[in-house]
Amino acid sequence: MHTQSPPEVVLQLLAEPERFAAVRRVVRAQLEDWGHADLADDASVCVTEILTNVHRHVDSPECELRLRKLPEGGVRVSVGDRSPALPVWHTEPDWETESGRGIFLIASVADVWGVTPKRGGKQVWAQLRQPSPPPPTEPSGSGRCGTGAARRQ
Repeated sequence: MHTQSPPEVVLQLLAEPERFAAVRRVVRAQLEDWGHADLADDASVCVTEILTNVHRHVDSPECELRLRKLPEGGVRVSVGDRSPALPVWHTEPDWETESGRGIFLIASVADVWGVTPKRGGKQVWAQLRQPSPPPPTEPSGSGRCGTGAARRQ
C-alpha cells in the first residue's frame, strides 16, 4: 500500500554547492511522489538558483527549503535564509558575466515568484503550475458545412 506524502516538506540544509545535486534529487523525488514530475526540472532550477544566492550573498549557509503541493495544482518551492537583504532582479541580465542571472532564470521558469521578509531573514519562493492541456480542436475535413459556408453553384 502506497501512502501519499504530506502536502508540505521542510528540510534544514546548508547552501553549499557540493550539496546542490543531492537537493535536486530530493526535489525531483518529492515532486514525482506528488504527481508533478513534469515540474521537477523547473523546480530544480529555482531551488538551485535560490541556494546559489544564499551561498554567495548570505553570511550563513544555513537555510530552510520548503516544498509545498498547491491545492489548485502545481507546487511552491521556497528557501528561507538569515539575511534581510533582498535579491536584485535585472530585467535583462549581463550574459557576459558569471553571475547576476539567478533571479532572471527563476522568473523565466516560474509562473510567479517573490520574496517574503521574515524576522531575521527572508524567504524567496517560486510557484510552478501544471501546464494546461490544449483546448480540444475540431478534426479538419469533417465534411460538415457550417453557416456561411461557400456553396458551389
